Order: sequence, then C-alpha cells, then structure tokens
Amino acid sequence: MKKIYYSLIDSASLKNPTILNKFQHRKVTVQYEPESSTAKFHYNFLLEYKTEKIEPIISEFQNEMHYGWYSFFWNEEKLFIVFDSKLFKIDFSTGWVAEEYKAAQQFGKTQKIPEVYLDFKNYFQPFKEMTDKLK
Repeated sequence: MKKIYYSLIDSASLKNPTILNKFQHRKVTVQYEPESSTAKFHYNFLLEYKTEKIEPIISEFQNEMHYGWYSFFWNEEKLFIVFDSKLFKIDFSTGWVAEEYKAAQQFGKTQKIPEVYLDFKNYFQPFKEMTDKLK
C-alpha cells in the first residue's frame, strides 16, 4: 500500500539540483541565512511522494548530495535524517531524545556541519507542521 512521504531538500545541497524536477513540489521557500558559509539564500523544496518504499528515492538523492549537507524525509510515523553516506531513522513516538537522533547529530559533526545546524528539531518542526495542515 502506498504511503505519503514528504522531504525537505535545499537545492544547494545537490550536485545536480535538476533532480528536483522529477518529483511533486508542494512548496518552495527561500530562507536568508546571513551566517551561512555556503550560501546566503537557501531554496528549500518541500516535495511529496506517494510510494510503498521511500528508501530507493532517498538513495537517489544521496547519490546527488554534497558532503556536509543533510535533508529530511518523513511520513506520519518516521523522520529520516539523510546525509550523503548515511541515513538515520527516527520514530516520532520516541522523538527527539532517541539514541538514533543523537547519533545523527554526532555524524553531522564528523561531516563538519556547524553545531547550530545540528538542532534538527528546530529546523524540521516548521515543515512538519506545514505538512500536518495539508491532511
């Protein structure tokens, strides 16, 4: 049975951002981040997928991701924190205190991601709330 998944992808995180054209766009936001060392403006794509398995789609994005970036994929039950070479699955029932969440933060540090960007809950929550309203 197909489930609805969402993802949040910053176009700057991709070697070839045209991959975004293959998927359904729900919303595109532009964030100004003056403290960012990569780009001051970030084009964030909220994408929607209807699929039985999200892992092949995640893998497709991982192949295009730059080192030192991450993306979020989620459905009603789970959040996937996706790096170029690793994937962390967080059950919403255990939330932000799960060992897997802490492991994702530690992995982000090994990728030289500044600590301010490793507060995944802070960056993810507004987009989760946005998709909750779509239902």
